[in-house]
Amino acid sequence: LKEGEDLNVAIFCFQFWDLVVSSLIPEHSSFVFLAHHAMATLTSYLSLEFQYVHHYAIFFGGLSEFSSIFLVFCDLEVFFPAHMQEDSFYGKFIFGCQVIFAITFFMYRVVGWWYVSVQLWKDAYYVLSKGIAQKLRPGRSYVLYMFLAADVILGTLQVFWFYQILLKVQEVLSGDE
Repeated sequence: LKEGEDLNVAIFCFQFWDLVVSSLIPEHSSFVFLAHHAMATLTSYLSLEFQYVHHYAIFFGGLSEFSSIFLVFCDLEVFFPAHMQEDSFYGKFIFGCQVIFAITFFMYRVVGWWYVSVQLWKDAYYVLSKGIAQKLRPGRSYVLYMFLAADVILGTLQVFWFYQILLKVQEVLSGDE
């Protein structure tokens, strides 16, 4: 699927760039963030190199990143605090981005992630159990197992991060911010 391959190239470049840049920024260079970017880089590379699961890249590397659009605006708040200007357009805009980020993160990175993952696992089980993976990619079935392992790890990280988002929401709602 040409679109999936094109998207994998973009995912690879973005995740590799993010891995390098994140390693240089103290608040982004935690083991968890770097491992996330390394695994995303690796899976996009493996998909390109071994021609596996391109159509799943459309969700995992494309749609699941939709919430990141709003996260970019939320990150502005770190450098230009919105709470200093709560009643301004900027303060309302940042708050709106925070709300939309939380909602879209939940929709795409929690619910959507696991929904699509079930289909990935069904497809993987089918091609592995029928010997199709071995027939089409001789000696490369291990790559599909790597995708499945990465899916579980990255999916678990999405749930962990959503939990962190909920803690922040609770903090904001309780006025402890």
